[in-house]
Amino acid sequence: MEFESDEAAKEFYIAYATRLGFCVRMNKSRRSRKDDTVIMRRFVCTKEGFHSKRVIYDDGKKKRKRTTAREGCMAMIEVVKKDPHGRWYVSKLVTEHTHHVPAFLMQSQSQLQGKVNDGDDNNNNNASISFGGAYLKSCSGNSNKVVRVNPFGEGGEAHGLLEYLKGRQASSPGFFYAVQVDNNSCVNNVFWADAKARMAYSHFGDAVTFDTTYKKTKYMMPFACFRGVNHHLQSVNFGCCLLMDETKGSYIWLFETWLSAMGGSHPPLLITDRDKHMEGAISKVFPNTSHKFCQSHILSRCKHKLSEAYLTHASLKSDLKGCVTGSASVEEFETRWEHFLSKYNLWDNAWLYLLYQIRYNWVNVYQKVSFFPDRFVSQRQESLNKFFKRNFNAKTSLMVFINCFDQDMASRREKEAEADFTTIYTKPILKSPSPIEKQAAEVYTRAVFDIFQEEFVQSLGYYVDKVEGDDQVESDDRFTRYTVAREEEGSVIGPLNFVSINTDDVQSRASCTCSMLEYSGILCRHMIRVFFTVGVRTLPQEYIFTRWTKYATTSNTDSNGLFSLNEGDRISEEAQQGAPDWERMVGRYNELCRDGVRFGIEGSVSQELYKVAKSALERAFAEVLNETDVQRKEQQLQQQQHSMSRLARVQKMQQQHQHSTSMPRLKVALPKFQLKKTPAARVALQEDTATK
Repeated sequence: MEFESDEAAKEFYIAYATRLGFCVRMNKSRRSRKDDTVIMRRFVCTKEGFHSKRVIYDDGKKKRKRTTAREGCMAMIEVVKKDPHGRWYVSKLVTEHTHHVPAFLMQSQSQLQGKVNDGDDNNNNNASISFGGAYLKSCSGNSNKVVRVNPFGEGGEAHGLLEYLKGRQASSPGFFYAVQVDNNSCVNNVFWADAKARMAYSHFGDAVTFDTTYKKTKYMMPFACFRGVNHHLQSVNFGCCLLMDETKGSYIWLFETWLSAMGGSHPPLLITDRDKHMEGAISKVFPNTSHKFCQSHILSRCKHKLSEAYLTHASLKSDLKGCVTGSASVEEFETRWEHFLSKYNLWDNAWLYLLYQIRYNWVNVYQKVSFFPDRFVSQRQESLNKFFKRNFNAKTSLMVFINCFDQDMASRREKEAEADFTTIYTKPILKSPSPIEKQAAEVYTRAVFDIFQEEFVQSLGYYVDKVEGDDQVESDDRFTRYTVAREEEGSVIGPLNFVSINTDDVQSRASCTCSMLEYSGILCRHMIRVFFTVGVRTLPQEYIFTRWTKYATTSNTDSNGLFSLNEGDRISEEAQQGAPDWERMVGRYNELCRDGVRFGIEGSVSQELYKVAKSALERAFAEVLNETDVQRKEQQLQQQQHSMSRLARVQKMQQQHQHSTSMPRLKVALPKFQLKKTPAARVALQEDTATK
């Protein structure tokens, strides 16, 4: 193979790499000793070689986390200039890669789950209309009967919203929406969720936040959304709604509709603002769900509820936040809370008294046993609030806002796709030769691994002591208790933590008093340090939560039991016997989409798997088309048989009718009529006879 120039060879190899799914960089070049012109170029895969070892100095400065994509790949092409006319020839070529070659940049994927039902709620005598089953009307005529102003009546916004929802569902059958109207046919509430939001819930629905804090528009309708945290620690949407009023009836309708859209799977944890109407609706719709209050929303009201003390004491808010989020134990929280009340003389404040009464629902130290990934993304959630403040004001029309929201969701999903690519295609720089750190880098996403690596590095500064004798407080003798503490110059710094572990069976879940594993799903520095002490060389699967791994969106099963949608959650045909035909069709469509997403992700890992998956998909599609053709022919045959049977019955009826009309008449001899022979008649008869 020859090229006109080295630049042409470079363009050719880049095009070749693009088709296969890897990137190229220039590795070497050589110049002529005669005229110093370039006579050799070598282009390699970006994963060629290894990252150079660097000395890391602990100077106290915060360093940017860097990653590396190099892992010793040998794929390359080398071209040399031998022709005096300037032509370049291939001297070396290696096509094999030492890594998987992604077939394409993976977009953010999730799965559809469950069947879609109509909302049947009749609270407050309101009708529930799912899938656009009714025509929306503005409030017109009989104005004396209308208690409030219809928010959708201005400028045809109701019709614009309905057309938008219909269009989204027409383009994606997995799109779900529901509209609630009142007795005057005015729109009360609207909910919608696209297919990706419903798929995301099936993967990351173990902790859901419902937020209604956004500013109201000129329509007096707050925008609210359900959201969670994905495996890249990014905020992910689970559905949106527009609420006309924040009453218990509206919340019940909304929660039941959202639950129907999400396949009937209740969230283990639901985080909301404090609202008595919302609390009543949650207790009815989600009786087994753990309900917590949004901590950031409560702390944001500090300025309003403690205005006098807030203005005179600049440190009040930081002290309150430190007490709520920085306490390591219940005893420490109680002590710091009392100190806070005494310092600012707030013992008689009714708002703080109420917060203390509900402390189990919002203070960190009381929520350690609950999985709470929202703690990692508080700053990321604030960016969502800024978006609404920027795009939602008194002059914003409804459809303009919805279009802006769709663009923002598309941007967020693109960032998720970029995070997927970074996680799969690059490797983080390890800070030790430990197999535990290497294992974590291979299974966790990049964002989660950064947290784990920080805990791993910090664990090196802790000391472990085994608890002996009477201090062994564990009721189970199989477990051994260790104290883990950080020491400097012989004194303990920070809290003293206790780790309990069964050294005979590390598969049994160990525990730490900091409870980081329970509320975050990530090992704490104390447990990592104890693992080093007892000789654990690799992390058991019991300590790796599937929802934080690279494969969170390719499997429905979470071995840790925190959250899973398994085969038992699929909707069987028997369970859908009483459902309408269209509803059963949507359920089957959702299950096929779920299987298709998993098939696509697994089959795109490498070029070889892509070929296998593509071939299998073509065979399966051919079988589906063949079966469709067979069913069509059988249906046509049945229709023909039915038509022939009907025609035969008609012909028989016609023949019977013709037989009845063409039947010959029977001739019956009638008796002759004879005149009575009176004298006059005899004379007349005689005269007649004489004449003849």
